[in-house]
Amino acid sequence: MSVSITAFGKTTSGEPVRLVVLKNDQLEVHLLTYAALIHKILVPDRNGNPVDVVLGYPTVPDYELNTDFMGKAVGRFANRIGGAQFPLYEEIVHVTPNENGNCLHSGLHGFCHTVFEVEPTAGETDSVTMTAHSPDGTDGFPGNMDLEIQYKLVKSGLMIHYTATTDAPTVCSLTNHSYFNLNGHDSGTALGHRISVDADAYLETDDGSIPTGRRIPVAGTPMDFTEEKTLGLDIEADYPALKQGSGYDHCYIIRDTGLRHAAWVTGPLTGIRMEVLTTLPGMQLYSANHLAPVTACKDGAHYQKRDAVCLETEEFPDAPNHPDFPDTTVLPNTPYSSTTIYRFDLAPQ
Repeated sequence: MSVSITAFGKTTSGEPVRLVVLKNDQLEVHLLTYAALIHKILVPDRNGNPVDVVLGYPTVPDYELNTDFMGKAVGRFANRIGGAQFPLYEEIVHVTPNENGNCLHSGLHGFCHTVFEVEPTAGETDSVTMTAHSPDGTDGFPGNMDLEIQYKLVKSGLMIHYTATTDAPTVCSLTNHSYFNLNGHDSGTALGHRISVDADAYLETDDGSIPTGRRIPVAGTPMDFTEEKTLGLDIEADYPALKQGSGYDHCYIIRDTGLRHAAWVTGPLTGIRMEVLTTLPGMQLYSANHLAPVTACKDGAHYQKRDAVCLETEEFPDAPNHPDFPDTTVLPNTPYSSTTIYRFDLAPQ
């Protein structure tokens, strides 16, 4: 087991960015301190050859210039807030609109645009902790917020543990926006990936991808992944939710609570299988319907629409505007905390 921290490059404004490599005998993970992003995950395929299973870019400016949130830690509030506003106690909070009048992934100055500090996690041999500060009023969000993200190798898995504290009431939802292709990041379409999701319902959304508040059962619909099927099997079905999202881009309501299984994904060419576990109530299944990089990709790859799948564990989108959704309010004496694990093995043949 090893941890190394080295220089990687600079942002377009000249801020130094560091590369973190976590490695054990089963997994090698490369992280950048820009956006605390996941740059590479190397996993052995069924022949024992290492395969990089996350999409990415070769330089920090490439990550800055593309708007797909590739690999990034996203917050203060992941996904969308309808109308770029929400009630918080006796006030209406207005946040930055950056997508059709809504606030997507926290506006323009969220943690996905921040350079984090990094240190080896105290008392650990295979873990680092990244930290960043978001001042009161950033993109309209109240409270000074301090975020810690611990990345830790857990045998064949990468554990991501988030802790956020504030000095005033605010809201919080944090996720990682990695694009996975378990056949290899440069292997083309992910529509042949086999997927199952431990969810009996998803959140209905309006034309702006904002939840209506309705929970829609998946049974008997193309949204059903309770039994394993390929990502592409029903993606072009004549079904309103799929038409609306140009494919899958929906929050699935994961069964049960606590740290539990949420999904399986298998790359058929390599045999690499990934399990997603999380403490969070939802998971956005996104089939990279709008992926269109404007710069070069890692290793000279050319990513296109649906060349990956995202499994973004999250609080429910627009939760501050829905009293019946799980509460996303964070108070000075009640920090935000959540855990997600991406665990890898080989699918049974």
